[in-house]
Amino acid sequence: MLLLNLMKTLRFKIFFVIAIFVVIGFTIYANSFKVPIFWDDEDNITNNVFIKDWQYFPQFFSENLIAGAGLVSNYWRPMLLTVLSVGWHIWEDWPAGYHFINISLHIANAVLLFFILFRLFKNNWLAFFTALIFLVHPLQTEAITPATGTADPLWFFFALLSIVFFLKKYRFLSLASFVFALISKEIAIVTPALIFIIDFFLKSGEKGVSFKEKLKEIFKKIWPFWALALFYIFLRATILNFKNSFNFYEAGTSIFASDLYIRVITFFRILTVYFGLIFRPFNLHMERTVEIASSFFSLDVILGCVIFVGLLILAFTQFKKWPIFSFGILWFFICLAPTSNILVPINNLLYEHWLYTPLVGIFIALFWFLLTIFEKKYYRWILFIIIAGYLVFLSYLTVKRNQEWHDPIVFYNQILRYTPDSYRVINNLGKTYAETGNRQMAEATYKKAINLFPDISVAYHNLANLYKNDGKQEMAEQYYKTAIAVDPDFLYSYNALALMYIGEQKYQEARQIFEKYLERHNARIDILYTLSQIAIMEKDYKGALSYLRRALLIDSQNQMIQSAAQKLMFFQ
Repeated sequence: MLLLNLMKTLRFKIFFVIAIFVVIGFTIYANSFKVPIFWDDEDNITNNVFIKDWQYFPQFFSENLIAGAGLVSNYWRPMLLTVLSVGWHIWEDWPAGYHFINISLHIANAVLLFFILFRLFKNNWLAFFTALIFLVHPLQTEAITPATGTADPLWFFFALLSIVFFLKKYRFLSLASFVFALISKEIAIVTPALIFIIDFFLKSGEKGVSFKEKLKEIFKKIWPFWALALFYIFLRATILNFKNSFNFYEAGTSIFASDLYIRVITFFRILTVYFGLIFRPFNLHMERTVEIASSFFSLDVILGCVIFVGLLILAFTQFKKWPIFSFGILWFFICLAPTSNILVPINNLLYEHWLYTPLVGIFIALFWFLLTIFEKKYYRWILFIIIAGYLVFLSYLTVKRNQEWHDPIVFYNQILRYTPDSYRVINNLGKTYAETGNRQMAEATYKKAINLFPDISVAYHNLANLYKNDGKQEMAEQYYKTAIAVDPDFLYSYNALALMYIGEQKYQEARQIFEKYLERHNARIDILYTLSQIAIMEKDYKGALSYLRRALLIDSQNQMIQSAAQKLMFFQ
């Protein structure tokens, strides 16, 4: 009797839900702990000096995401860098540690999502099934399985916290969580819109209050969120605009970038793909793309249009009758809006991980519909068996998809079956061949990448590394110089070529290489320090001190530079 009463308590239900999600989450992602660090992980972790030393913490907030790897991107994510840095200081480059972070965040998101949906809808099964399918769906692997896929679960974690604090009327904590979400990933800009539809849903049952009055009351509560969002956009457009800050579509006079109609019908085509992936998540792979639509009169475009228009008409016209269904549809399109390419054309058409949060809305609507249709107890049990079977099937697909990440060569070749001309994949495959000792395949793969995309420097650099390791110094020098000519900002080739010169005791040539880099990036203290060390090798102590003084002009408090300068002055 005591046990039965305990099981009916809210505390027990909370514990039970958390326990289920933790067990299922770690079970289906257990094999992801074996996934090595590769793909984008090298720029974010292995080669990123910023996360390895807390002295760079201020740079988390003033530099782009991969500046610590000597690269430039259009992402500004200080919170992500902070999480990766904490991880590095605990377990360095141990992959399982980063997978633990991702899985833990993903499970936490499922738990928070359950409690938010239960708070809104007062429906245990709707909240439970939606949160559980969010947890186990194989589409989520693109955000969870890579070691540095952390940005998606991280921003959503803080967005959900913001919603929780908003519902509890802790406005300051809600705003603070929103800020943390924004500095985790750019797509967090949708959070105020999600809070808006949540508050509107809660007020939808109020009688005697006009639609206009409801909007006015909601605006009074959420205007600080919109103000923060606008301030964030201003920062990203000005002082934090590193490289195409909003990821605009870079295709010159491309018709996709200039023609709204083309972008809209292409979005319809993509929407058809997305719905296929949500309900039939087979043949998942990175670097997914579609052909830009040129005509409305294509079956997939028409189908996408029917889905888009039909769902939005239902959402707006049936809100009073079907508020939960409408809420789910609006959630889906709000979360999808920043990557839809409709108003703002961006550099990519679609990614599987772009559905990390939108699919929540689709399953809110679907499960509400099914639970409403099958109200009788007998039919409910049939429905539960079907849903349970579907969840088991999705979990199996997730485990299977995680397995495909275990071997980088298998992983890259799997992608190339679908996108044979992906430069990034071909180059990474060549690098993996080199790392595993298959130098002949590495050389052929790098040359394939160069032939396909001669205006990208990375494959030239990697081919130079291959030749250098084989003792072919002249060929290595040639390809390093070509990489620099193709991309004068590509620090890796400057470093590698200078190190090769130092190994050959060609100190002047090494200094010239770094001086050339400083012409474009004159505030790089690390380069100035390296130049001082090369000058010391030449016994040019005056030149070495000159480099250190230039570094101190940039950062007079840098202890490493101060110490090096003091030692040099002492020995002089």
